[in-house]
Amino acid sequence: MANNGNAHSQEYPPRADLRRMMDECPLPALVPGLVDSESLAGNEATKQANIVLSRFNAALANNDAASLEACFYADQAWWKDQLALTYHLRTFKTPGVIAASLLETEKLRNISKGIAVDGAAVFLPATPVLQFIDCPIVFRTESPGATCRGKILFLPVKTEHQGMEAIEWKIWVLSTRLDSLDIQAEDQSLLHAAARRFDDLDFETDVFIIGGGNAAAALSARLKALGVDSVMAERNPKPGDNWALRYDCMRFHIPTSFCDLPFMCYDKEFQTPHLLSRTDLASQVVRYMETFNLNIINSAKIQSTHYDPSTERWRIKFQVPGGQRTAVSRHLVLATGIGSQKPNMPQVADRDLYQGINVHSAQYQNAKQLLEKGAKSVLVIGSANTAFDVLEDCHAAGLQPTINVRSPTYIVPVDYVCDKMSLGAYDFGVEAADNLFLTLPASVDGQLARGMFAMFASKEPKRYEALEAAGFPVLDSSHPTSALMHNLLEKAGGHYVDVGGTKLLAERKAGIKAGVEPVAYTATGLRFSDGSTVDADAIVWCTGFSDGNLRGTAEEILGGSQSEVSETAHESKHLLGPHELAERVDATWGIDDEGEIRGMWKRHLRLDNFWVMGGYTQQHRWHSRTLALQIKAALAGILPPAYRDTPSP
Repeated sequence: MANNGNAHSQEYPPRADLRRMMDECPLPALVPGLVDSESLAGNEATKQANIVLSRFNAALANNDAASLEACFYADQAWWKDQLALTYHLRTFKTPGVIAASLLETEKLRNISKGIAVDGAAVFLPATPVLQFIDCPIVFRTESPGATCRGKILFLPVKTEHQGMEAIEWKIWVLSTRLDSLDIQAEDQSLLHAAARRFDDLDFETDVFIIGGGNAAAALSARLKALGVDSVMAERNPKPGDNWALRYDCMRFHIPTSFCDLPFMCYDKEFQTPHLLSRTDLASQVVRYMETFNLNIINSAKIQSTHYDPSTERWRIKFQVPGGQRTAVSRHLVLATGIGSQKPNMPQVADRDLYQGINVHSAQYQNAKQLLEKGAKSVLVIGSANTAFDVLEDCHAAGLQPTINVRSPTYIVPVDYVCDKMSLGAYDFGVEAADNLFLTLPASVDGQLARGMFAMFASKEPKRYEALEAAGFPVLDSSHPTSALMHNLLEKAGGHYVDVGGTKLLAERKAGIKAGVEPVAYTATGLRFSDGSTVDADAIVWCTGFSDGNLRGTAEEILGGSQSEVSETAHESKHLLGPHELAERVDATWGIDDEGEIRGMWKRHLRLDNFWVMGGYTQQHRWHSRTLALQIKAALAGILPPAYRDTPSP
């Protein structure tokens, strides 16, 4: 184990601020027209990429730090590695640090024949002041034997040679990822093998996964395709219940293709512009489980979890309708969802005074139920996606809704999200779009998205004029603080992808209570921070969830119980129980100072053979491979230590 001292009392890794990172390291701004696109027609872009790669490979082979550093764009450079060389998820920046890190990790991995162009490079004039060559790459490592892929983005630099001006290309972004291990390539034929039978109360498995939703299913399928046995333990009675039990009007506000799971896409009838409903999502999980015969035990309640560092085995006890069962596993994965399981119900004074219906959105089913209980008006607390879903549902049912907007809310039109330059790119090819978006450093990806949305907003500056006039404090994509990546990676929401809900407010068909916080209940509603009150027969709290950081919920998920811990401690003092395990897990979600999402899909610093699988649907598909490859390598005894250093240039 990497460290079992008192260091775990501090949160690791510390949380960083993506918007600050983007502001401190803005995208390069080149001289307009620096490169004539016609000069890079045909295979010229590939030729230029090969010139730089020839220098890069020579410098790497000769352990020449100065020459390697010179291959990178001096003003700004990035290296994002996903297991290929660091066997971790890392992002390095500045040419000197990147060169030093590459030389150290290459010695560990041994890139046998250098990095090569994988196909053809293309010239992309992204904006008038940002033009680059996008080049796919491939290479092999010998320790362990693996095929790695990635891409390089090259920027042009004006130089002078013998009094003549010329353009030289430099590496701006180097992105590398582990694609497959020599010991076992993904074999989709393995997915059709029969599922296990669980006739015995006790059983063993390679990987025990707590959870049975999309994240768990994606990982289970990836593992099966690598010949790794896994078992999911799902608390709900049926596969797909993680969606089927949500509120009736729930729908995704993104292209369907964005949501495909590994090895299986949605049927054509569900493609964009259709927005996936909870029924669509639940049905796809059922279809996925049945098609690939994945091992799942439903109605499972975790009672206790213990890890034995001496044997590197997990022992999980869980209750099912037929009695108690015990699993012994070499690896444990938590896939119970991030920021979606523990409702955040604000503590507001005088709760007992209120005589109406009072629910969190996690308990909300539909507006019809409110009507049947006699409600005629509803107060919706919150202004993000769920709040607008509930607002529309209540209005459609004939209730009089009012929305409490506590702070300015970022509104993103759904057509921005589904544009072919944005997530609509997934409709033209899921694999290509994943390689486009998920191989970029968070700061670069966030700024490209922010710039694109700002461009869209500049073409329709009055789009939300009526909404603002109605009293809703709008942040649109022209606002300098608006950055969708910030909402997704740091807040896990807090924005609204506008599929039509704002029209109700702009047309004054629903009330708005803006800029104030609820501070106390009254007999008929809520009192707010400005002293005003609002009466409502029902209150629906769309205030999100409090389990974004696993450190606050891990003990409960693992079945923390004082009696169980005491009993185990009496039996063997070296076992780690739920409380000790929870203290050792890394912080999850939000980003670290490299822009990497904390605690997800990678090894934790103070706990072995423990993993967290989750995120949103795009990440389920991509990082199920990231995690499965690490587990496969670990089981085979070839997983190298995670490279956690950041050498000085």
